[in-house]
Amino acid sequence: MKLPDFTEFEPFKALRLTMGARKAGHFELFNPERHLNGRERSELDLQGKQLPLHRLKQFADTTWGLKNTRLVVYLAEANHYHLAQCPITQSWAYNQNVWVTTRRTGHLPLGDKSTSHQVCAECLQLLSYKGFDLQKNRKITYSKNLIKTFSREEFFRIYTLYPVQGLAEKFT
Repeated sequence: MKLPDFTEFEPFKALRLTMGARKAGHFELFNPERHLNGRERSELDLQGKQLPLHRLKQFADTTWGLKNTRLVVYLAEANHYHLAQCPITQSWAYNQNVWVTTRRTGHLPLGDKSTSHQVCAECLQLLSYKGFDLQKNRKITYSKNLIKTFSREEFFRIYTLYPVQGLAEKFT
């Protein structure tokens, strides 16, 4: 049985052109409600952004996100940045403005300035990041060293920055 060649079927060709597909089988799905656009990505990496806490997603793996991208969350006046929904971030007010970024290296952006923060130990504890555990005596030295040598770049290799797939938001 020979199937017809639909690559030259005019209604399908017209539909493909309307969809912006360059060739058969090619399309790019982009939903601005679910995906960050290029401008948003650049802004999050270069300047960071201030948003009310309630605008952020709380992924089921306890990390923070915006649309389908994981974030680093912090307050300008604090000494620590947060990767997870630790007790500290859970104590923040629902409509409190927080800084968010996707920057993987260096200082954290505060608009056109930057600041130095250390990773939150409670976030690492919650995530059990690389066996981090300040509760067990035999792991305290290891865990304190992990804080000193922590790398956001390495963290985002393990917890993929973008795209976050298959992680429903947890209900709060």
